[in-house]
Amino acid sequence: MKKLILTFILMINFSFASYSISYKGITLGEIKDFDSLDKNYLEADVTNFIARMLLGKDKFVFYNDDYKGSTNDKNIKYKKDKYAIIYLIKKAFANDIKSEVIEVKKNKFITISHDKNFNFVYNSKGRIKSKGYLEMKGGKFIKFIEEKNNIKISKIK
Repeated sequence: MKKLILTFILMINFSFASYSISYKGITLGEIKDFDSLDKNYLEADVTNFIARMLLGKDKFVFYNDDYKGSTNDKNIKYKKDKYAIIYLIKKAFANDIKSEVIEVKKNKFITISHDKNFNFVYNSKGRIKSKGYLEMKGGKFIKFIEEKNNIKISKIK
């Protein structure tokens, strides 16, 4: 019976796992779920007091070129994803990440290679816009580290 309860608690904990998002080493907020990836955006609650004061918003949304929603909500800070973050995390959650070269749009592509993690380089019009790695464990997304622009999304323990 104890094993059953422990297994149940672990399943609940993993299914409702939150992720933190940080920029240049400062935690900005928390991502409660990734359901919005299907609609080509990623939403986070601003949890850092200073960030909340500077933004004047309770939430922020990263969206990509395929996003069809509004960007006019006065309580949300909208930021276009120039670094293919949404595209990569979407592939990670679909457990579709593998070594390959992916054309995102004309003259924009992502090269993914694998050693112990999935390394990526996002090249846009001949310039490296984003570079880093995705950490996966057992086919599950654990961490996104973007080294060039210093963006980190990681599971809160």
